[in-house]
This record gives sequence, structure tokens and C-alpha cells, in this order.
Amino acid sequence: MQYLSNLWADAHGAILEYLVQPLMFRIGLTTYYEDVGAAVELVMLGATQILVILCVFRPIERGWSGERWSDPRPVRVDVTYTLLNQLGLLPLLVFVVMLPLVDELLDMTRLHGFVLPTVEQLVPWLGRNPLALFLVYFAAYDFAGYWMHRLQHALPWWWALHSLHHSQRQVGVWTDNRNHVFDDILREIWLAVVAILIGVEPGQYVGLILATRLIESFSHANVRFGFGRVFDKIVVDPWFHRTHHALASPAEPHIHDRNFSAVLPIWDILFRTAVYDYKPRPTGVDDPGVDADNALGWWGQQVAVGKRLGAAIAATFARQRTSRAT
Repeated sequence: MQYLSNLWADAHGAILEYLVQPLMFRIGLTTYYEDVGAAVELVMLGATQILVILCVFRPIERGWSGERWSDPRPVRVDVTYTLLNQLGLLPLLVFVVMLPLVDELLDMTRLHGFVLPTVEQLVPWLGRNPLALFLVYFAAYDFAGYWMHRLQHALPWWWALHSLHHSQRQVGVWTDNRNHVFDDILREIWLAVVAILIGVEPGQYVGLILATRLIESFSHANVRFGFGRVFDKIVVDPWFHRTHHALASPAEPHIHDRNFSAVLPIWDILFRTAVYDYKPRPTGVDDPGVDADNALGWWGQQVAVGKRLGAAIAATFARQRTSRAT
């Protein structure tokens, strides 16, 4: 773990020194140099994920593909999402929006004397065992992601955003990044705040993000194999997650409200949301308005989801007014 952390830090420092600093000097933005380190690290994470998808996951998907797709255009949009999210758009938005919010949260907690004990403070032994500490952090991070995912399905306004992710009929390794920009920002803020509150250090956070994103990408793979009837209870595999993307039917109207876990299926098992029936099911949504996302490009999908979000919020206020009136 320490070797990998040092290797990452060295690469990060080299990019800042030899690429970012000269560029900022040339365009006259050197006063902001100290603030771009986090953004560069996010882009590095994205580039690493894309490299693994291209060199490892896509060859596996091509060699052991599950469904045969006749129209590749919806998948191309997902590739666009991945490139924008991992190399440009999302890192910039997270840098601009998330970091000031997290700083404000920390300032508020210090001001009021509210400091949560970190995992290392609660269990000092973990501080002397970096790998065990990382695994505890990983489990806590994934647990937070599980409950966030359940809220994405339970809250109408959040489902209006998250439904874009489920609209894809041709789920594959690029699908993980098919999200509305606002949905991505909410996710990043949620998970970053949780990580900070439990005491995750920046270097450890990089490892959490990278491991989680890679496993999530592969869990969307269009392949005809899983991890087996034992290991699939330890790590989410493509068959397990494909059930979460299954197209609802009259017989299974809430099949997509199962298998929420991103990495560790133990949360679904504990909270009785796991389905392990290994049935092949088509993917997508049964809402024609949401399914229409597949005919749109990146910008069209962002606009359409924004309209859905507005309609969902308006409907929520209307229900509240009706409830008060009665």
C-alpha cells in the first residue's frame, strides 16, 4: 500500500511540476497553482480508470459478451460520459463545488467543538496495520454508498436524476458513468463528507475512489459469467448488478429496487434487498419518457433529465399542498 501511495504521489508531483506549472505560468494563472492539485489528482484517477477499461475490461467484454447489440449508438453516448466525467467536466465541477463545501463543513464542526472520533482513534490497533485500516475505510465508504443508492431510488426528485443511469438498454462497462452532472456532484459530495468524517487521509481516499470505480465499471460489463456462487457474495459481479438494471415487468415491477451495493453485496444481504436468482433479464426502464433518453445525445439527455427533475420537484410541492388542504 505504501509503495503504491508513493508511486502515485511521485506521478502527481511530476505532472504538477512539468506540465501544470509551466502551463499556468504561460497563461498567467500562477497565483492559483496551489489550488489545482486536487483537480489534477481527479483527472489522474479518471485516466487510470479509462486505461483499465480499454486494456482489460473491454477485451473481456468482447471475448465473453452476453447480449449481442445491433445498434452501438447508445453505447457511444456512454463513452462520451466517461471521457467527460473522468477527464474534464466532473473533475472541474467537483473541484469548484465540492471542496469549498467540505472546507465549510470542517470549519463549522471545529467552531462548535464537534469532532467525530476517527476509526483509528476508536480502534488504535488499526493505525499500526495500514491494510486492515484501508479495508475498514473501504467497507464504511461502501456502506455509505449503499444507503445513498437506496435514496436515489426512494426519493422522487433523486430518481428523476438517477433514472438516466437506468435508461440504458445496452448496459456495459461504459455505463457506470452515464449520470446527470448534478447527480454525480451529489454523489461525490456525499462520499467525500463521509470519508472526511471517519478520518480518511487524502492518499487513502484516492485508493478508495479508484478501487470502487473500477469494480463498479466491471460490474456493469456485458458478459456471460459471474464470480461463482460463493465469491459473488463477497464482491458484486456483473450478473448481480445486471438484476439491478433489469427492465421492470408486471410480474416484477420493482426488480430494479434490488441489489443496490456497489462493491460489497453484504449490505444487500443484511438489509434483505439481494436477489440471487441468476435469471437473464433485459435491461432498461418501463417508463417511455425515461426510455426516450436513448434517442438523445449527451446534451439532450442532460436537458431532458433537468426537465424531469423540475417536474418531480413540482409534483412533490403539489402533493404537499393537497395534503395540507385535506
